[in-house]
Amino acid sequence: MRRLTEVPLIFVSLLLIMSGCGSNNQEISIEPWDILLADLEYAWITMDIYALEICFRDDFMHHLQEEDWDDYNGDGIIDEYWGLEIELEFAELAFAEADSIDFSLSGGESYQWAGDSTGQSIEMPRILTREIYFPSDTTLEVRPVTFICRPDSQGDWYIWQWFEGEEQK
Repeated sequence: MRRLTEVPLIFVSLLLIMSGCGSNNQEISIEPWDILLADLEYAWITMDIYALEICFRDDFMHHLQEEDWDDYNGDGIIDEYWGLEIELEFAELAFAEADSIDFSLSGGESYQWAGDSTGQSIEMPRILTREIYFPSDTTLEVRPVTFICRPDSQGDWYIWQWFEGEEQK
């Protein structure tokens, strides 16, 4: 049985730990768009197509570098970007063939995106590092990308546009 003097010491110790003794009492705020990109990383690392799909909405656009323009949807027109369906097909193919995937986004700046007159969209330039381990090969890509994130009508954040490289239109 604990002595009565031990209980206040335990209580005070817990309060000090929870209050961050020595901290400057500033709240740590995690923005919903930062959580969204953490969800994107998680989806790729765990190779979870359903977790990936909820990072996007139907109006998603993945803008490509000019050297990557091609007819991805087979309609005879060269695509400068692809939508959600092709994004998920690409990921499903990688998930099905890979043993594992390392996916990380570095950089932490976020800005209000000038391309949105409503002021709701956030621009997030990052460096994408994606290493896909296949049974007989490994592919590594490291490149700048920019995500434009915005809330939907229910206030849930999603990746609206993904730009390869550093240019946003």
